[in-house]
Amino acid sequence: MKDWIMGIVAASVLRSIAMALTPPGRVRSVTGLVCAVVCALALVSPVLEIDLDDLAVGLAEYEQMAEEVVSQSEEETKMLNRAYIEEEYEAYILDKAAETGVAIETVSVTARWDDEAMVWYPWQAVLGAAYDGTLSQTIEAQLGIPAERQEWSGDEG
Repeated sequence: MKDWIMGIVAASVLRSIAMALTPPGRVRSVTGLVCAVVCALALVSPVLEIDLDDLAVGLAEYEQMAEEVVSQSEEETKMLNRAYIEEEYEAYILDKAAETGVAIETVSVTARWDDEAMVWYPWQAVLGAAYDGTLSQTIEAQLGIPAERQEWSGDEG
């Protein structure tokens, strides 16, 4: 940076001296044009020194980092959506249990990702309660979790 500023200052001083020493007329116009080109080159000299290979490598690295950030963000969003959906299914089961009079201590629903439909769907339910056939059938009918993937902490269902 210091060299660049010194180059601009030197080109400006050189221009001032050359213009002061040049007699008026056509020669002065040509001298002014040459000095303007020298000053312009001094201004753009950092741009002329850029290594295009290094620039390309830097841009490729930046693009890769950006892709990694986007991928990580998408994965985090997917996991947050999963947690939210599992909580909603758990709340649904608790509501249905309350409606049917089943006392449930805990509920845990595990969701799985469907690549075709691009959605989370309930896969398994673990219920901290004695088996209740009515609630089990409701869970199967409404959430699609068959009795085989329902775990009850009380009697076997």
